[in-house]
Amino acid sequence: MDHHLATNGTSVELRPTQYVERKAHRNCDAKRKAALIVLNCQIKEPLYLERLYNHASFCICADGGANRLHDLLTSQYEPSDWTKALRSLPPDLIHGDLDSLHDTVRQRYEQIGVEVSQDGDQYSTDFGKCIKKVIERLPDVRDILVLGSIGGRVDQGIGLLHELYREQVHRHPDVRFWLFSEASVSTVLSCGTTVIYTPLVSGLITRNIGILPLYGPAVLTTKGLEWDVVDWESEMGGQVSTSNHIVAERITVTTTKEVLFTVERARALDD
Repeated sequence: MDHHLATNGTSVELRPTQYVERKAHRNCDAKRKAALIVLNCQIKEPLYLERLYNHASFCICADGGANRLHDLLTSQYEPSDWTKALRSLPPDLIHGDLDSLHDTVRQRYEQIGVEVSQDGDQYSTDFGKCIKKVIERLPDVRDILVLGSIGGRVDQGIGLLHELYREQVHRHPDVRFWLFSEASVSTVLSCGTTVIYTPLVSGLITRNIGILPLYGPAVLTTKGLEWDVVDWESEMGGQVSTSNHIVAERITVTTTKEVLFTVERARALDD
């Protein structure tokens, strides 16, 4: 059984902790292909980034995301060792409209052999542009890991959640999108039943979860939560399940409409 995303009858099985588990080296030949998109948001935890990076067969920085990666890596070395710093976790590609990419950062990455490409389409976001590149470069990708933020501008945060839904439900239904934000791991659950493995003993997640009907009214049934529900109508402006608690090693969510599932991640990882 594939623990990340497996079809079993009418249910799907997910494991949110999979991509933050310890992995010594990057494995580009993994059976189940994953890609990492680094968005233009502050990166505070090198170990968290490293674990996502090592689980990905392909890493792409969305425009200003390259600035963020550059700043994080070079902050861990002497200024004269910037080449060594950037080579420690090099992206495979920097892509977007490039209106945010600093000239010095671009020059440094190009100097160590990182490809930089531009897409001037003003009707798509850098995130959308990067997804197209991932599908083009890694056609057998099954998981796209998004290192991003919903803690800044409200419109940008909601826009990101909108794009997650659009890409997974309408454009790439065979790909699982995971959003790794400042405090949480989030993914869109499809209609039907999803089994989610939530081993609290791993120390990678906390017991706090939310199931949000951001994409329309849903009827929910859950098992494995402190406040389980059966045939429960949920919609924005009505009843929503926030700040619920995991009480089992796996939980089950059945829904009539796509919902956003979020679990709080541990604040610190053990090296």
